[in-house]
Amino acid sequence: MPLHIPEVSIEWWNGLEGAWGDWPQAQKMELIKETRIGMWYDIGDYKALIVPIPTGKQTSRLWRNPQLRHALDAHLLLPFAGLDRDGDHILVYPKTDAAEVTAESLAELHKTLINGNWDTPQDEYGWNDRLKKVEDTLKTNTLWRAPHSYNTIGIPRFELDGMMPVPIPFSEAMLWKNDTNLPMIRQALKHNVLLKWRKLMPGKYSGEDVMRTATGGIAHIKYDLNLLDKAEAAAFGLDSTEIDEYLSKVDRFQAKLGIMRLMLMGSPLGIIGLIATFMLDRAGEISQPSIGYWTFAIIWIISGTAYTFTEPDWRQEL
Repeated sequence: MPLHIPEVSIEWWNGLEGAWGDWPQAQKMELIKETRIGMWYDIGDYKALIVPIPTGKQTSRLWRNPQLRHALDAHLLLPFAGLDRDGDHILVYPKTDAAEVTAESLAELHKTLINGNWDTPQDEYGWNDRLKKVEDTLKTNTLWRAPHSYNTIGIPRFELDGMMPVPIPFSEAMLWKNDTNLPMIRQALKHNVLLKWRKLMPGKYSGEDVMRTATGGIAHIKYDLNLLDKAEAAAFGLDSTEIDEYLSKVDRFQAKLGIMRLMLMGSPLGIIGLIATFMLDRAGEISQPSIGYWTFAIIWIISGTAYTFTEPDWRQEL
């Protein structure tokens, strides 16, 4: 990964060229804090984030795209200037503290993205390929692919620190080079506002078909979040005991999904049996077709009922 560690000073800042946005002059360069993303500086009237290892341009594009900026400016504390060095190397923000992420603020943000057609259709293959890449790199024992509901939509990938977009995690940028939109519900689950968020969103995008275990839903999104947290822990040498404990239980959960899918095997048998009974009845080959109809209909009903009752409740995964 490209590495940019500048000799930070007022002279260095004021001498930078090629910046975008309303680039300010620095009145001072006072370090506020260092995080895994980068170094935060007080530069006078504004604050700046210097990212030694840029992870992409997901943050700057929210301001540099005029239509996207106009749509999101009321919801997010956006950077208004910056500098590219293999991605977002410097981002300049207002000094205002970002608002807390709440169900209300996140729902309004997501509805704005939907209304502005910034959302994308379900990307089941892209999301599963992304997880496979992470699993293969981390050499985890747990492997999980999932189908996703048609109504599980994607939104532009950006990370939130409060209601302020910041660069995506270093580990994610290393492992997945594609700029993939991720499921909208992932953000609500990550910030622990899912249940209240659901009540504020259109039912089409937050209904049972989006949440349920059989279509990926909450269980699989939770796996995604934990797996990427494991990657971040590996990258920075952080304790991952709690994550490892979660991952160790995934196999048992997948066994429940196996039983659930096994229950559904009677459905195709029932359908084929009904069709066969109908054809044999039309050909005059059987004298009492009602026995066949009842038998295969019951098999179909029992199979579907068993499938429904053995599906793990997604609420238990919260």
